[in-house]
Amino acid sequence: VRATYLLPDGSTLSRDYEVSPQSRFNIWADYEDARLADTAVSTILDSVDGVPIIVERAMWWGTGGHWYEAHNSPGATTTGTLWGLAAGEAGGPRGTATYVLVANTSDGPAAIRVRLLFEDGTTAERTFAVAGRSRFNVDVGFEFPEAAGRRFGTTVESLGDRPARIVVEQAMYWSAGGVHWAAGSNALGTRLR
Repeated sequence: VRATYLLPDGSTLSRDYEVSPQSRFNIWADYEDARLADTAVSTILDSVDGVPIIVERAMWWGTGGHWYEAHNSPGATTTGTLWGLAAGEAGGPRGTATYVLVANTSDGPAAIRVRLLFEDGTTAERTFAVAGRSRFNVDVGFEFPEAAGRRFGTTVESLGDRPARIVVEQAMYWSAGGVHWAAGSNALGTRLR
């Protein structure tokens, strides 16, 4: 299995792994290379010998070396130019933080439009430049101040005459019982086009 890690600045890093038949194999990305520690990263995984594989992404967090929460999502089997996310929230009683995560798997840069669809029928949108073969995060609370205290769905569209191929997912975190980010979730977006 070849892992190609896409970093926020457009640089990539590749590693090959041998996976035994009928087995599970974990890659601790943050331990693979110093450039992968404490950064946003997307990963393209290829079976170099054509053996079918199933891939998922898990993330754990906590304090003081103790994990108290995690989230997980399946890997995408295809890229697209328009993706949808069903639920998001910014702030509110639990202090929810929503992040839209974009992997630009194309060699060239992408212009992406992130559109929030609020419950009252209004929308807000921003356009972002994303480097080729990179990972890009949108902190909704920071980039969309008008989302404060609101829930929303989201579409992410790659723009232009030859739109870049992207993969989109969403991560949400919220506080409970006096613990910052006591819980979280992650979901692969739905490819619409």
